[in-house]
Amino acid sequence: MTTTMKKLTALSTLIVISAFVFFTNTTQAEYVAGEDYVIFDKSVKTETGDQVEVRELFWYFCPHCYSIEPLVNNWLQTMNSSAQFVRQPAVFPGWEYGANFYYVLQQLGELERLHGSLFDAIHRQKLKFSNQQDFVTWLALNGVQEEKANATYESFSVQVNLNKAKANTYKYRIQGVPTFIVNGKYLVDATHAGSQKKIFEVVDYLIQKESQ
Repeated sequence: MTTTMKKLTALSTLIVISAFVFFTNTTQAEYVAGEDYVIFDKSVKTETGDQVEVRELFWYFCPHCYSIEPLVNNWLQTMNSSAQFVRQPAVFPGWEYGANFYYVLQQLGELERLHGSLFDAIHRQKLKFSNQQDFVTWLALNGVQEEKANATYESFSVQVNLNKAKANTYKYRIQGVPTFIVNGKYLVDATHAGSQKKIFEVVDYLIQKESQ
């Protein structure tokens, strides 16, 4: 066999192997509606304009939401630029307390600084947040003026946001948290995806699907 023939044979082999790898990876990247994720009968309006909305529904007192938080933060570092991430506390009956913490932090401008710290306080430090004063005291210990914290906690805007979150929880028809909603059309959770880690693989697949 000549040198030229050997080179052509090697090149052909490389092309076949590359095609096989590409086909295998593409096949693995396909996820099935009804198995890996759920399609809503009626989509819910999004709030992110032309970007694909990825909405996480969570609750601060949920241990699964706490355990997935590092994965969320890691995924955000590689999130497709066509997507926008939105957090929203889920509000099932009895969950108003805890869900309102998110909107208090948001209203105070402390969400970015204290969101993770609040999760840690509840689940790692095992602090008891039994009432408004417990939460306000914690905020004060973290540099928030107590009078301002109380006023924000009792504010109309926090209540409005809480009511909106309650309505959205119903619209998305979720069964638990954490749950991710992609572009108001698809529901992804660990039950369907198979694990917390795989949630983000399915979400990435759906972002790509919605970006086409």
